[in-house]
Amino acid sequence: MNLLRLNIWRKVILAGFVVAVISMFAIDWGYHFHIGHVVRLFVGAAAFWLAVDRL
Repeated sequence: MNLLRLNIWRKVILAGFVVAVISMFAIDWGYHFHIGHVVRLFVGAAAFWLAVDRL
């Protein structure tokens, strides 16, 4: 996947997903996050990715 050729909305989706995953595990929220949360974030990001594809 060539990141330079992606449109701005897809770049926002990818950046938001990466920031969310990193912040979940890097910041002490007082809650134990696990891989299920990452899967849910991935499903949400994939849904937005498909919605952007329809625009």
